Amino acid sequence: MWKYALHIMMLMIVFSMLMGPQIVRAAENADLENRIQQLEQQLGELKTMLEEQKKAEAEKPAPPAEEKPVTKLIGPGGTLRVGGDIRWRGLYFDNLWDFNSRNDGDQRKVFRFRPRVFFDWNPNESMEAYVRFTKEWFYGQDEEAAGYDVEAKDAMFDNAWAEWKNMWDTGLTLRVGRQDLVYGEGFILLDGTPWDGSQTISFDAAKLTYTHDWGTSDLIYSKLVEGDFQNVDDEDLYGLYNKLKWNDVALEPYLLFRNKNMKALDGVKLARINNLFAGGTPITYIDSFDPSPAEETLLLGMRTSYGFEVSDGVKLTLTAEGGKEWGQVNFSSMDALPPALQFSRRAGSGKVDRDAWGGLAHAVLAFNDVAWKPSVKGGIYYMSGDDPTTEDYEGWDDFYAQWPKYSELYVYTLYDGFKSRSGGNDPDVGVWSNMYIPEAMITVKPTDRLTQSLRYLFYGAEEGVGPGGGKDRGHNLQWLTEYVFTKNLTGHFLFEWFEPGNFYADDADDAFFTRFQLMYTF
Repeated sequence: MWKYALHIMMLMIVFSMLMGPQIVRAAENADLENRIQQLEQQLGELKTMLEEQKKAEAEKPAPPAEEKPVTKLIGPGGTLRVGGDIRWRGLYFDNLWDFNSRNDGDQRKVFRFRPRVFFDWNPNESMEAYVRFTKEWFYGQDEEAAGYDVEAKDAMFDNAWAEWKNMWDTGLTLRVGRQDLVYGEGFILLDGTPWDGSQTISFDAAKLTYTHDWGTSDLIYSKLVEGDFQNVDDEDLYGLYNKLKWNDVALEPYLLFRNKNMKALDGVKLARINNLFAGGTPITYIDSFDPSPAEETLLLGMRTSYGFEVSDGVKLTLTAEGGKEWGQVNFSSMDALPPALQFSRRAGSGKVDRDAWGGLAHAVLAFNDVAWKPSVKGGIYYMSGDDPTTEDYEGWDDFYAQWPKYSELYVYTLYDGFKSRSGGNDPDVGVWSNMYIPEAMITVKPTDRLTQSLRYLFYGAEEGVGPGGGKDRGHNLQWLTEYVFTKNLTGHFLFEWFEPGNFYADDADDAFFTRFQLMYTF
């Protein structure tokens, strides 16, 4: 019995010696598989955590703007912020008014220097008062003041307003005083002072804003011109502008009314001889006034925009805006103006009804994860023109969009007050009117500091009422270089070329515009 048991024990020992390494290896393999599975699980959890962290970073709001130094007021409390900017510009242009290389009356070489300083006082959380003081000097050739190499514009407060936020916890905010009114991309409302170039853009206005669940609604009133104590020679703006949000779509319906009661001959201060056209016959023109007719315009419009990710790092932004205008245009007494300014739609026309349309549509495709971060823009802009054979006036009233939105060069050819410079005449009332403008632009950022843009626009006329009788206004090419030197100092260089079409005379020459700018903010 013991003999058999001993044999069995010996066999078990031998078997264990033979099979032990394999059992150990099997155990080790099982342990290794478990460890691999644990590592894979930990790796999956880490990947999920990183994805959630990336998503959270993407959804996190942008960091607040750098806070500017705040000076405590002496007295009951509140804060006072002081800042401003200094702008230095140099510009050269030629042929912008007459498209004639043989005359140098519209050739200009000028430096512009404009410092501004502001004081922003918040006595408490619901009250704010803001004042900005500005002055500008022109150095160099200045045809507007022949014989003077330096012209100083008036020093002024281009902003001076007070605001009461959330009055009595009603959601209403009231701002009263001289203020900037910029809506959308400035298709209708941006510049309340177009006659001083880019020195100021402000309105003397009152704005009541109501904040609600859908967005905000602004009730606007502005006094643009106060000719006398009566309103028969004033210019006023009344409006309701809404900024609403529906899902990710921005909707901005608005209703505006503009009464420009001041007639062409009102406010005349001075008559003098225009000797700008060398070799030509001097003409008498009137200085310091607006030669356009009296107007009353009602505008119903809507702006909408929507941006979304087409794919990772690729964003498409769509924008559209349009409006319908009614009202009246009064051409009475226009024949009393010098010939170069008599742009009545037809002989003997007095007060006529306005029936006009305008709008825009464009798309921007931005590649944010690609080298140089290129973006491409394509769009079209439309402002109806007047058909002089009809009873109504179909020309678009651009309200307060008489700023170089489309071109720094071409805007000089359009101001009513510059018609005396060109020596010609057309029946358009306003600046951006009677035209359609297809646009194409590409923008790249070779570095974080450098931006380069190339833009092409074609200007077509709905009605061929220009000096040449055609509907091709011309081609416009623009090159813009922008650079950020420091957080306080930026600069740009702009070059524009314009080739006139058959809307102008057959012998019309090309026009050029160049500008550089340095801007320091503090």
